[in-house]
Amino acid sequence: MSPKGKKHIIASPEDWLIHAKSDLTLAKLGLSQDVLWEQICFHAQQAVEKSLKAILLFFKIDFPFTHDLEELLDTFEHAGISIPSEFLEVGVLTPYAVETRYPGFWGEISEYDVNEAITFAEMTIQWAEEYVLKKNQAEEKNGGMLLKNEKNS
Repeated sequence: MSPKGKKHIIASPEDWLIHAKSDLTLAKLGLSQDVLWEQICFHAQQAVEKSLKAILLFFKIDFPFTHDLEELLDTFEHAGISIPSEFLEVGVLTPYAVETRYPGFWGEISEYDVNEAITFAEMTIQWAEEYVLKKNQAEEKNGGMLLKNEKNS
């Protein structure tokens, strides 16, 4: 929680990706430790969420402070930002953001579910990193400026 009266400062897309990668690392560490699958899936969901938000920040697109991945995908659509088709199903991870964090609120999570969550997290981080880094390199080549159509490609 933020203290009252404090302004919320949005970090850079790169900072969001650092946090996404940290969540993925925690999820993967949980595979070899005595960690509940629900918590592994929570960190995988967080990695996807933060990766998507990093790209939205890069484009200077306001996004809702939500854990709902489908709502974030809708934000991409409304902004005209293409998302690879393999990410269109990441919404299945949304329940891991809240419901599974507490005992008794969710059914059993299978090994398939865990592997799916980690795979989505890995793919989303990789896409976000390549995307943001590629665009940042293009900006550097153009003296810090990208034309509007370049930024949306």
